Amino acid sequence: MKKRLKIGCTLLVGTLLLSIIGLYNGYPLVYSDTGTYIRSGIEMIIPMDRPITYGLFIHFFSLGFSLWFVIIVQNFLTAYVLFEFMKLFDIKESSFSQFYLSVILFLVIFTGIGWYSNQLMPDFFTPIAALTIFIILINKKITIPSLITLGIILVYSLITHFSHLMIGTILIIVILIIKLIMKERLMEISFRKILLTGTIILSGWLILPTINYLTDKEFAISKGSHVFLMAHLADTGILEKFLKENCNNEEYSDCKLCQYKDNLPKDLSEFIWVSNILENTGGWAGSKKEYNKIIRGTLTQPKYLLMNIYRSITYGFIQLTQNEIGQGLSAYNEGSAPHHNINIYYYNEMNNYLNSRQNKLDGIHLKHDKLNSVHLFLLILSLFVVIIILTSSFWKKIYSVSIIFLFFALTVIVINSFITAGLNSPCSRFEGRIVWLLPLAVILILVKNRDILFDYFFKKDGINSLIKRNDSQ
Repeated sequence: MKKRLKIGCTLLVGTLLLSIIGLYNGYPLVYSDTGTYIRSGIEMIIPMDRPITYGLFIHFFSLGFSLWFVIIVQNFLTAYVLFEFMKLFDIKESSFSQFYLSVILFLVIFTGIGWYSNQLMPDFFTPIAALTIFIILINKKITIPSLITLGIILVYSLITHFSHLMIGTILIIVILIIKLIMKERLMEISFRKILLTGTIILSGWLILPTINYLTDKEFAISKGSHVFLMAHLADTGILEKFLKENCNNEEYSDCKLCQYKDNLPKDLSEFIWVSNILENTGGWAGSKKEYNKIIRGTLTQPKYLLMNIYRSITYGFIQLTQNEIGQGLSAYNEGSAPHHNINIYYYNEMNNYLNSRQNKLDGIHLKHDKLNSVHLFLLILSLFVVIIILTSSFWKKIYSVSIIFLFFALTVIVINSFITAGLNSPCSRFEGRIVWLLPLAVILILVKNRDILFDYFFKKDGINSLIKRNDSQ
């Protein structure tokens, strides 16, 4: 009973620490898409460009009364998954709570974790899904109740955003390949656990279209994926080249997009939200046949396929460098979708919403310049530590779960970058939501292996081994 009470209190304090950002803002943070999510969950409407699942999450946990309840749940889920995750590192029970809460506080102050867990967007689910996958794979003593709880969290995390399903699927495939290559080093991850986790991930591909079918009688993952892919082609410049070289061909001569081949928007957002091209070529539903024909053409003709691959790889590397916190967190006052929908469905909170730092005085009090400078320094420092560790033989001596998680975190960050940039365009929001896993991995390595680190790098034997290694090189 005492132990459960202590765990409950620790999770409560962890939730409170994560809530600092929301409390600092004076209201849950909103993004331009927040209004669509609020409306979709309440009116049971599946948006053309996103799943309904996060909208349902908002509707259910707000209790139809307050959006504060939603971010409290988001912060609790984050605190719970981090708690289960940190238990894997065999920290002494007597000091575990202090360590756990110290790590959360560090992440809240120096990374973007709280800026996502306090935001009414599904992005906070991205690292939740990644950490949950890692827990299920690594935890040899996981109980059935814990497995069920984590499995539910994982599935729901995956189906709140289209990119999550792809990230989870590719991640488990990569882990399986690495396991086949490095059997001994990955003893903590069994084939049985990979199969179990893979099954949970793959279930998301059935659950999401099932929810869509029950809601809208259409068994499909997404209604509007063709629009985003077409906008991505416009962003990369491939669409313009394809149309100019193919619109005179009989197969594409009837395409409405051909009349815009000389004045296409130069970026994804403009194509979808600003220009009238989408509306004039059939809208979200009516453009599907034409857009899919052009998309297939860019993927089946070798010339354009190579261009697609090259642009996606380039965008992926660009995305890796875009980790700024606060992208899109500007003021959303009258005339914006968040303002409109909060005014309709949560009118009792309008004063609270308008007086938040994000919205008051056009958001002049919610700036991220200093935080992003510190954040960038932390990421560079983390990368420096990683390079030092991986270029020495030290990494072979440290606690295995620490090094496995380091590689896991790096893999997730890279996969997230290439998936989001390959389907969309580089955007700091996508990378900022998950990049805090890197400093988390470094912290755990430094704390868990501090004695080995000290011996290796500072004691006589360690210094001699480094000198010998440098001399040999």
